Amino acid sequence: MSINNIDTKQVTEYKREIQKNPADAKFTAKIEGDWLFTEGGPQFRSVVKVKDGTYTLEASHPNFAGPASRPGPMAFGLFWFAACFSSTLVTEASMRKIKLTCVKTRVEADLDYTAQFDLGKQPLVNAFRVFMDVKGDVTEAQLKELKEYSLTHCMGMFTIQHAIALQAEVKKI
Repeated sequence: MSINNIDTKQVTEYKREIQKNPADAKFTAKIEGDWLFTEGGPQFRSVVKVKDGTYTLEASHPNFAGPASRPGPMAFGLFWFAACFSSTLVTEASMRKIKLTCVKTRVEADLDYTAQFDLGKQPLVNAFRVFMDVKGDVTEAQLKELKEYSLTHCMGMFTIQHAIALQAEVKKI
């Protein structure tokens, strides 16, 4: 069964699988990419697997004078947060059999490049905000529950709200 473009049968089956074997719920997500050196083109490329083959993601370094040839890294980060939050909310609405007809999500981040240019020690990101407009057969109370659920069950929102240990390695090859 599908509701809101979510295959609820698949979601239910996966939940049953991980209830039987919780280890199946744990895995490492990975992405790998290459810096591109051709002038005027994209600067970073990653090819990821999708259902029917591969999908190419390309980014450009932030262009402080205006848009570059591709989205910058922050656009992909904000896209992740918006898509993840939306997906979590819509999936949970679908599992609760709540039919939605429109979901529009906007994520904003207040950035400060002062520290990146060694001009101070201010935080690079000062705030995140998420705005979501929803239409459908949903009450205000249900929408509030879905929002709270999504804030605590979305990996993107979890990442924003919690410090996560980072390991970084840069080596000469």
